[in-house]
Amino acid sequence: MERRDRHLRINKLKFSILFVLISLSLVYAEDSNLNIQWKGQASVIHASSLSGPFDESPTTIRYIPQLRLDYQSSASTRLGFDAAVDVYNYSLGDSLVKMDGELYRFTFRYDTPRTQVRVGLQKINFGPARMLRVLQWFDQLDPRDPLALSRGVWAAMGRYYFESGANVRLWTMADAPDPGRDTYTPNNDMPIDIGGRLEYPIPAGTLGITLHSMGVAGSDVIQEERAAFDLRVDAIVGLWTEVMYSHSDNLILQDMVSSMIGIDYTFALGNGLYTALESNTNHFGNIGEDMPWIGGSTALMGTYTLGLSDGLTAYIYAINLPGVKTQYMPMVGWQHTSGNWLCYLALYDMPKLAAGGSITRPAGTGLQLNIAFNH
Repeated sequence: MERRDRHLRINKLKFSILFVLISLSLVYAEDSNLNIQWKGQASVIHASSLSGPFDESPTTIRYIPQLRLDYQSSASTRLGFDAAVDVYNYSLGDSLVKMDGELYRFTFRYDTPRTQVRVGLQKINFGPARMLRVLQWFDQLDPRDPLALSRGVWAAMGRYYFESGANVRLWTMADAPDPGRDTYTPNNDMPIDIGGRLEYPIPAGTLGITLHSMGVAGSDVIQEERAAFDLRVDAIVGLWTEVMYSHSDNLILQDMVSSMIGIDYTFALGNGLYTALESNTNHFGNIGEDMPWIGGSTALMGTYTLGLSDGLTAYIYAINLPGVKTQYMPMVGWQHTSGNWLCYLALYDMPKLAAGGSITRPAGTGLQLNIAFNH
């Protein structure tokens, strides 16, 4: 309850700041150095099992208005601000579960030719993987979601680009979302995390090194250190890998090693058939002792463009967990765009063990429908 009250107070403050900024943007709208963009996305997402009851079928009606301000303060310096609000209505069957509005983005920007600074609620993601992302630390992006929705994280991040093409970014985060933290840290404190990432160009590709430390300040139960390496090389085929090691003194299984490898290729069939295959393995235990708990997944995707407005997508995930029969999650979809409209219809089969995800899908064979209007 204390954490919810704190977030309510913070959101009220942010909405007040947003109102002031919108008012100022209207006052200075005729300034030639100020660029104002208003846009938004209205969408409906529905998933329904063909054999299950309708009252288990989730429907989300959502509208995300977005404001972007850019101010060219000098020939080489630009200031900016991004704000977006997620207003949604979530229901199961014909029963309303939740209707609410939350900040989706609230970011102040500072840019020069070699530097970027971002402060506020923002999206931070990295790594070459698309489906089985070892480095999916701060976002909820799902390739099966045509709208690519993802909550943000409150952070201050700086990025510097070197002449060699390399870049480094450093960040600090407040109360960053994490499954372990959400379970074991139900207090009124705001734990602080710090981290950084180096990306360095190599022949035909890029390598990255990432470090992140959780709970460096604040009374956080979850105190974890992460180190990761990733690499992507494009030759005849695309190849990439992500490897992460994490350690926490507060858990029974203190160490985790996660790794994945991926490959993609576009076959010269018709308009081009793009395919990608990824596989990952997770080991849990204690370094120097046994690492008994092993889980792994394999994912295959394919996309085929039918024309300027239509395309087909296919995904199949295979999840292996100790003591559990392999779980398969196939999904085949058709996407159509027309002007500002997007429609996506997919047939899926979701095992009970894996039901849910960034888009809630009921277990069993079912249909997923996405309709969106962008303005």
